[in-house]
Amino acid sequence: MAVVSARIAGETTISGAINGVARSMFEIGDKVVHPQHGVGQIVKLEDREFERGDTRRYYEIHIPGGSTVWVPVDLPNSGLRRLAHKNELTHCREILKSHPSPLMEDGRVRQSALVAHLKQGTISAQCEVVRDVSAFVAHKPSYGTITAFLEAMLRVLSQEWAIVEGITISEAMIEISSLLEKGE
Repeated sequence: MAVVSARIAGETTISGAINGVARSMFEIGDKVVHPQHGVGQIVKLEDREFERGDTRRYYEIHIPGGSTVWVPVDLPNSGLRRLAHKNELTHCREILKSHPSPLMEDGRVRQSALVAHLKQGTISAQCEVVRDVSAFVAHKPSYGTITAFLEAMLRVLSQEWAIVEGITISEAMIEISSLLEKGE
C-alpha cells in the first residue's frame, strides 16, 4: 500500500494509506499544476466534507488570482502534478509542432476524451490537448464550449511554460502559438 505524506507548517508529517495506488508526494508549499485550473501552490492538507457523510483528505491549492481548488489526496486520476522540468519543454516543443490527432465530432464524447487525456497528469498530455484542439478549432467555425476549453488549456500551459522558462506569460503564449503554427 502506498503512503502519501505532507508536511504541516514545516514540522509535522501526516501519512495516510491510499488504496494501494502509488502517488506523487506533495508537501505544503509545493508548486503544482492542475490540468484545468493552472499553476498553484499547496497551502494546506486538511480533512473536509464536501459530500454529506464523506470526509476525505484534500490538498488545498491556491491559484494566483484568488481561486482555491481542493483536490482529494486519494484521487489517483486528478491530473494534479508537479511543475515540469525545463528539459521536458524540449519534448513539448516537438509535440506542439507535430501533426495533430483528429478529434471526435460529438462534443460530449470529445470533451470527455480530452479531460481523460489531461488526467494522465503530464505536460506532454497538456501539449497534445492544446495541439489537437487548436487544430480542430482552426478548421471549424469557432464556438463556445470548445473555444473556452482551448483558451483555458492555453492559459494553463502558458502559465507553466512561463514559470519553467523564466519568461512572461505573454512570451510563453507567443512561443506556443508559433510552435502550433508550424504544426498546421
